[in-house]
Amino acid sequence: MASWLAHPRYVPIREELINHLRKSRYRFRKLDPVIFLCGATASKSRDAVRGYLAKHTPDLDIFYAEKVWQEIVSLGERDALQMEEELAKLADLIIVIVESAGTLTELGAFSLSPSLRKKLLPIVDERYRHDSSFITNGPLHWINEESAFGPTIYTTLSMVLSAADQIEERVKRIPDSHSIKIDDLSTSPKHLLFFIYDLISVIHPASLRMINHYVSAIIPSLSSSAINVPTLIGLAVAMGLLRTTAVTDGASREVYYAPVDVSRIGRPFHHSRLLYLEARRAEHASVLLAIPEAKMVLDQFRKTA
Repeated sequence: MASWLAHPRYVPIREELINHLRKSRYRFRKLDPVIFLCGATASKSRDAVRGYLAKHTPDLDIFYAEKVWQEIVSLGERDALQMEEELAKLADLIIVIVESAGTLTELGAFSLSPSLRKKLLPIVDERYRHDSSFITNGPLHWINEESAFGPTIYTTLSMVLSAADQIEERVKRIPDSHSIKIDDLSTSPKHLLFFIYDLISVIHPASLRMINHYVSAIIPSLSSSAINVPTLIGLAVAMGLLRTTAVTDGASREVYYAPVDVSRIGRPFHHSRLLYLEARRAEHASVLLAIPEAKMVLDQFRKTA
C-alpha cells in the first residue's frame, strides 16, 4: 500500500510538524508509574494482582509482556528475551510471579542486570521459602540485597491476594514523578514512548513506516540508539493507549495505529507554551480528508471504532 507521506498536499504539513516538534529540550508532565507484571500465560494469580492494583492504586500503567510480544511478532521484530529486557527498562517496577519455567527464566535473566535488579519484586510460593536452590541462592539473593522493592514476597500463589498489603506497600515505594526536562529523547525510552503517542495523536491513522519517518526526522540521535520504536509502539498498544486496524487494498495489507482516546490530545504528555497539538490535528485531518487513500483508511478506523 502506498503511503501519503510524499503526497504533494501532505508534504508541507508533514515538514511543518517535524520542525514544530524538533526541540533542543522537551518538557514532560508528571507521568504515571509503569509496572511490568510477569507471570505464566493465562495466570490467575497475575490477573488477581493486576485487578487489585487497578482498584486500589488506580494511577498506574500496568502491562503484560505477551501482549506487547504479539505486536512485536506481527512486525517481525526482536526475540522474546531481548524484547522483555528492553520493556523492563521502561518500567518503574517489575513484578515477577514465579510460577512456571518461563517466569523462572525471566527472573534469572532480569537478575543478571544490575539496573534491573533494583526494580525487581519476585513473588514466590510459600513452600519454597526455605529451599536451598540455585534460584534462592542466586537471583533471589541478589534481588533481596539490591532491589528497592525487596525482599521477596512469599505467599500461597493460589491465594496471592493474601499478600495484597505487602504488594501495595512495595508499589508505594515507587518514587513520586515530577515534570521533567529531557534534552535527548533517545536516552529515555519511557519519555520517548509518550512522545510517540503524542505524535500519533496528531498524524493518525499512522503506519509503522510513517511513524519511523517522523521519529527519525525529529530525533536524529535515535539512529545510534538501542531503542526500538516498534517495541515502544507495541507497548503503547498493550497499555491501552493505541489501537490498530489492518487495512487491505487489493493485495496490499498494512496496519495503522491511532489513539484509543482521541480526546487526550488536549492534554499531551509533553508540553510547551506553543505546542497546541489540537490545532495541529485539525490541520492534519483537513489534509487527510482531501487525499483519497488517507480518507479510505480514516473511514476504516471509523467503522472499527
